[in-house]
Amino acid sequence: MTDPVAGLRGRTIAIFESRRAAEMARLVERYGGVALVAPTMKEVPLEAGPAVVAFASALRAKEIDVLLLLTGVGTRALTTALETMMSREEFRDRISAVATFARGPKTLAALKELGATGYVVAPEPFTWVDLLACVKEKVDLAGAYVAVQQYGVEHPELTAALVGAGARVMQVPVYRWHLPDDLAPIHAAIDAMLDGEVTAALFTSAQQVDHLLQVAAMRTKRDALEIALRQRILIGSIGPTCTERLTSLGFVPDLEPVHSHMGHLVKELAQQIDTVQKRTP
Repeated sequence: MTDPVAGLRGRTIAIFESRRAAEMARLVERYGGVALVAPTMKEVPLEAGPAVVAFASALRAKEIDVLLLLTGVGTRALTTALETMMSREEFRDRISAVATFARGPKTLAALKELGATGYVVAPEPFTWVDLLACVKEKVDLAGAYVAVQQYGVEHPELTAALVGAGARVMQVPVYRWHLPDDLAPIHAAIDAMLDGEVTAALFTSAQQVDHLLQVAAMRTKRDALEIALRQRILIGSIGPTCTERLTSLGFVPDLEPVHSHMGHLVKELAQQIDTVQKRTP
């Protein structure tokens, strides 16, 4: 097997992570690769608008039966957005008193910071499907009022599944993903991919894929980029949710780590880059 320490051996790896871009670049470099960093997203917090106010009112009135927290950053943003209406301690106590479910370890960390108790964490690979199955094991959703903390984009599949199980659903958006102000790194990454300089492209969220293609389309390079991704550039996906989006767009990931973590994604690429076969739709 390839020595993972030097497995990437000078190959250029495009990464589109925003919040943890520097950490991911260091991982690529640790394995001997050259990190081409092109952050594709900017997090824009939403003010405590009508949806958050309605959520606070329903939580206080003990109308919420189930709370689904989908991201750690969203959980923290919701806590902050509520500060003009209730203290952190009150929010902690109220969500500890309802059936609260966390989608993964980052959400778990946010709940621990808050000091909440009584929550349930969905199992790996932390998809909405795993979360829903976990909820159904613990709660009868028929007639239940379920609040869903959105994570940058709406989640129609999860919402439809909840409604299909008989629940009433309240959406609680706390932030949105926009394109970054500086698009130059994305332009540079697209050019490098089209010029054959990039061996692999690593995606750590579904939204990164959409934004990359959106910027490529701005420069009438989307078709060429899609061909490069399908035929030549290895595609790494951090997990099932990202893979689902890639596949829906006609891109078959060549690599998905056993555990949906950034470190595992880069390590497994380093281990397998000489043996993985490019998969096409």
